[in-house]
Amino acid sequence: MLGVAKLGEGRTDYYMADLGRELTMLAPRSDVEGARWMGSGAAALGLCGPVAGPVLSGVLGARHPSTGRPLLSRRRGVAGLDLTFSAPKSVSVVFALGDPDVTRDVIASHAEAVGAAVAHLERRAWAARRALDEGRGLISTDGLIAAAFTHCLSRNRDPHLHTHVVAANLVHGVDGRWSALDTRGAFAHARAAGALYEAHLRSGLSARLGVSWDWSEGRGWELAGVGPTIRAEFSSRAAEIRADAVASGHDSRAGRRVAWAATRSHKQWRSDGADLRASWARRAEATPGWRLERATAQRAVRLDEHRFAASIASCPPSGVCRRDVVAAWAGSLGQGGRVSDVEASVEHWLPAASAGLGVAERREAPAAVVAAPHLVRVLGPRPAAADLQPLWRAAAAAIDRYRARWGVEGPDPDAAHRGLGHLSPERLADHLEVRRTVVDVLARLDPGSRVRREPEGRSLAR
Repeated sequence: MLGVAKLGEGRTDYYMADLGRELTMLAPRSDVEGARWMGSGAAALGLCGPVAGPVLSGVLGARHPSTGRPLLSRRRGVAGLDLTFSAPKSVSVVFALGDPDVTRDVIASHAEAVGAAVAHLERRAWAARRALDEGRGLISTDGLIAAAFTHCLSRNRDPHLHTHVVAANLVHGVDGRWSALDTRGAFAHARAAGALYEAHLRSGLSARLGVSWDWSEGRGWELAGVGPTIRAEFSSRAAEIRADAVASGHDSRAGRRVAWAATRSHKQWRSDGADLRASWARRAEATPGWRLERATAQRAVRLDEHRFAASIASCPPSGVCRRDVVAAWAGSLGQGGRVSDVEASVEHWLPAASAGLGVAERREAPAAVVAAPHLVRVLGPRPAAADLQPLWRAAAAAIDRYRARWGVEGPDPDAAHRGLGHLSPERLADHLEVRRTVVDVLARLDPGSRVRREPEGRSLAR
């Protein structure tokens, strides 16, 4: 998931107190730096590699990292944003209990997913407000100027893999001017970026470890075999917050936020990685059995159309933005998908060029992106791969043209029970041609399977 919070002036102590020591302590063989510069905007300023406290403070204060000169003419109330990407609890459990190679793979997958989600935010959410000919509007920027801090522990010293991306409230617009960020875009796109992060993480871990994933109601996708008992054992901080909220009689989102602040203790930075891992292992041994489940061989990865439609249905009645479609698509891929693939797939249904930027994305009717039930019944769910979207769309268009030509609006009981004998020669020829198209597309969408031929006439008229 992704949480977004505003940072006031001089709020860098928490991040600089660690500087990646947690990652070094618990995963000394990791190739990922615990504190590193991130973002295209940072690279444009020559910021790369490890983070230095004075430089970060200067950037958050809107000063040039090399010369120290002010880049903005006036002070801002918000110095930056904390974009916190948190791995699902099952992933943190595997990070804690896996062997060194597994731990390294988990960290690498997490870092790649954070980087891919941040790049998406740069393209779609990072904008600056300007006075344009038609009034106030948004323009693109060079990207984030940010420092990423990867932590591995909760305040109760349970495994909790997460990365704080501390982004300065400072952007360089494509018009060459420095200004504050339009922070509304970051909050508007947080759900989409969080879903993309998790989808990319699932894809990376599936490729590296061969794992599979299960849907956990209220929690999202979790690693198969890492059940609720072991997850609860290493979620003492969440239990503490929930217990305080219940005791105060305010077990709501706002109440849990108050409980989070009330129970928030000072974080300890002791270097005892071996002891921590030993204690985690002892706790796991005392917990009912769990194991990572490997993914079974799959024919073709498809979208979970029911989950996708449900996600789109939860959007406002005024319609869906592209960010809503991205979030729904990423969240409906059980085995995950790379951010680039998700974006390219969504491009076939709602192109970015016509969607708008940042908080100004336009809303469209849900019917434009939700597959009609009769198409899913015939063609199956849409493929996850972007390069297969045109195939599915072409077959769907052929089916809809057939239905429109012959006035098919619902189930056709005559075709279902009497076959095709009642059809006119023209309709029969049209039906057979469309059916051949459908069979060919199904074979190309899933080449490893035998296409099951339903009774002619039934599948196209349903």
